[in-house]
Amino acid sequence: MKSALDLPVPRSDTALMQYLQHLVGREGHRLWCGGTVPRKKFAAFVEKMAARYPIARDTRGRAYDRKRGRAVVHFVVFPAGADAVSWWLLSSSGQGGLADPASPDAHVAQDAMSAASHITHADYVLLYATKTAAHAVTDAKSGKVRRFVKDTSTWTWKMRAEVVAQERARIDRCCSALEYGAESGPDGKSPGWGLRGLLAELRARPLFSGVRNQVIDLHRYARDAWSKQRGKWLERHPDYARRYGQHAGQLRPLNEVLARRLPMMRRMKVFDSPALRIADLVEGAPGKA
Repeated sequence: MKSALDLPVPRSDTALMQYLQHLVGREGHRLWCGGTVPRKKFAAFVEKMAARYPIARDTRGRAYDRKRGRAVVHFVVFPAGADAVSWWLLSSSGQGGLADPASPDAHVAQDAMSAASHITHADYVLLYATKTAAHAVTDAKSGKVRRFVKDTSTWTWKMRAEVVAQERARIDRCCSALEYGAESGPDGKSPGWGLRGLLAELRARPLFSGVRNQVIDLHRYARDAWSKQRGKWLERHPDYARRYGQHAGQLRPLNEVLARRLPMMRRMKVFDSPALRIADLVEGAPGKA
């Protein structure tokens, strides 16, 4: 790689989040610093970071650095609206990284494991959390498979606590206003609205295990809150009661949501081919010649 400006940019929000999760969790790059810089100043900022850290190293170069006891660092960027760019510098331990007291940014380095220093992006926070996972064990003698569920800890994204509170408040408002609503049409031209539209919107979030569990909890919350208002809705809409009977004003059953509407997160392609580069982000920056 000739220049740090040639570093690739993740293809989507979900790809970005999965990449950060991979670097922090699987690769162990827990030390980080980050922020947001105006696009018109970002090229100069990247060059400054490249002078401080080996952010343009390829895979072979990083492997060599590990053998020599040097820190491996990754520089990740993503657009933050039309006029700014978000950035994260992630570092392993070792000489020249964020754990090195001589590093120019050691004083602002944070540990992603610390409750006060989690990495955040948009509505989400990356943390080491407990999740429920299915396991299967085959008995050596009988050959029978025993399936069970146990708690395990892993790095995952969750919605920030204030975001969950906001979603609960939105559910409460829909229920109080008797806005049963509708999901968006299959052609995408009819936008969703009301409680059903809100729940469909929640299901469209990046379904990392932590987010998925929160979405399930919000569906349960909506089910309980709506059950207290459904009778009033039926009184207001007798035609629906006559047409749909016991199904009128019902939300999707939770077992159907779990089985068909909340797919498990899979590994995805992080970068397009060819990938958008940092240089592509800054070339169209306002005020840049």
